[in-house]
This record gives sequence, structure tokens and C-alpha cells, in this order.
Amino acid sequence: MITNAKESHLRKAKGEKLQKEFVADLKKHFPDHADNIKSSPMSAHGEDVQLTEEARKAIPFSFEAKYKEKGLSIVYSAYEQAQRQTANIPTTEYIYSVAIVQQKGHDPLVVMSADDLFRLMPKLSSDTANDNGGNEQ
Repeated sequence: MITNAKESHLRKAKGEKLQKEFVADLKKHFPDHADNIKSSPMSAHGEDVQLTEEARKAIPFSFEAKYKEKGLSIVYSAYEQAQRQTANIPTTEYIYSVAIVQQKGHDPLVVMSADDLFRLMPKLSSDTANDNGGNEQ
């Protein structure tokens, strides 16, 4: 629990570092859109990564960055198990390690490495339709 302004500032600084590193990686992987990708200010509401409409066509994702020093061990443990299992698959194809996690009362979430996400993005960017659960036409 945050007990004072100094602790709040320190936590926000760690989250901001993660956010800015991810934005830098996005810019590196999508250099044609580097000017259209920005890190949101820590006090801003909404997405942590701001994309222009043009950039969103190539990067059809909404990003939220969360940094915690503790409390995510089970997520990392599940992902590490997926990595070990992936390493044991006899294939020459690239296999993505994915952990599926779910908390009671919530939808399942997919956890994968940022490197794998960047590897998938170009393949997925041609599918820019975002129905967000809406009806297909």
C-alpha cells in the first residue's frame, strides 16, 4: 500500500520506465511510425501508449503497462513453464510460449514475451478490423 507521496512517485517512476522502454521497442520495430507512437504521461487517463490513427493500422493493439516488484510470481511461473515446454517440442518451426492465466470472476488472459508480440505484430497488422465483440457484417 502506498503510504506517502514519495513512495507514490517511486512506484510511478518504475511504471513509467517500463512504459517508455516498451514505447522505444515499438518505435524500433515500427520505424515508419516512430513519430506516431508516444508514451502517455503518468497522470493521464486511458492507454499507456498513444498511437495515431495511422500507427494504429499497423499496430492494432491497446497497451497497458503494469510494473510490480512483487505479486506477479504466479504469472511468471506459468510463463516459464510454457517456455520449458516449448523448448522440448521437437520442431524447426518457431513456437510461441504462451501462458493462459485467469482469476475468479475475470476473463482468461494471455501472457507472452514482448519479443514474441513484436514478432507477431507484422503478421497480424493486415487484420486491422477491431470488432470488440460487435456483430460481424
